Amino acid sequence: MYIEHQGNCESCFSSLLENIKRGPSCERVAVRVGVYSHVDKNISVPQRFDRALMACNSARSDLVSNLAFYDGKMHEAEVFNDRLLEDIDRALEQKQFKVYFQPKYEIRGDRPVLHGAEALVRWKHPEFGMVSPGIFVPLFEKNALILKLDRYVWREAIATEKKWKDEFGFALPVSINISRMDVYEAGLEKELMSIVRENDLLPEEVHLEITESAYTDDSTQIVDVVERLRKDGFKVEMDDFGAGYSSLNMLAAMPIDVLKLDMCFVRHICDNPKDLRLVKLMIDVAHDMAITTIAEGVETKDQCDLLRRSGCDAVQGYYFSKPLPPEEFAGLLEKESAARR
Repeated sequence: MYIEHQGNCESCFSSLLENIKRGPSCERVAVRVGVYSHVDKNISVPQRFDRALMACNSARSDLVSNLAFYDGKMHEAEVFNDRLLEDIDRALEQKQFKVYFQPKYEIRGDRPVLHGAEALVRWKHPEFGMVSPGIFVPLFEKNALILKLDRYVWREAIATEKKWKDEFGFALPVSINISRMDVYEAGLEKELMSIVRENDLLPEEVHLEITESAYTDDSTQIVDVVERLRKDGFKVEMDDFGAGYSSLNMLAAMPIDVLKLDMCFVRHICDNPKDLRLVKLMIDVAHDMAITTIAEGVETKDQCDLLRRSGCDAVQGYYFSKPLPPEEFAGLLEKESAARR
């Protein structure tokens, strides 16, 4: 609604709410209202509505009506986000984005064995310092800039894997993240194969992590793309399984090589028998379909031991290591290389 300025928004809101409640079956309707009251007339009308929407999204509502105003903090966040959007091209050119690697350890044998690594992006901004990926990744996804960032990360990660292979004499599979937007790009397969070949690696030495939520968006197209990538030789991992609306029958329908159990399952397995039984069930179902399992977010020895006894193939998390810059990760490879000799 774009209405004449009102001196008392709360009164207007109460009147609106009363009218809504008079409707049939509206007893449990939750109402959120965002207001942009001090309008900057130098910005467009759609931008004004965006600010009201930002306020609306900030209002909490658990079957209770709520009212929120666009304020100074929201304005600062908006300005900050705009600045990040403006800076991405310069950041890519200057390599402000750094690729870190979190190790994955196979836990089935007598000793944990370095099994692979996930490439994760960090942004060291010259003015703002370290910017959380929880801020810039969703922002870039919303504005389609994630396509630029992903390709930068792929190239950096795969080039680093090639360097390690030459230095230590074996290829440690590195997982790169494929966003939902990447899947819809017509040249995805060709681009990935080009990067792999440029670095003289084999497709099976690169794993592709596709988030579980992507499979639920347009499963037919996702399946077609994933099947082609697997035929090319890439290993495909379903990331964050269980964080969204996943179900076990997805494992039968989706072509994947690796199932990554979201940390929400792992967090309470030591003190909640139901969570542990659920994890065991998912591991058993995955193994029946010849799918490898990796548990994310493993933080303690007890969690790791329970997962090992439950048949989990590999784990990833702070129990073994936080994400590391390439030069620190190389130390893990050096130890693994010595252990293999």
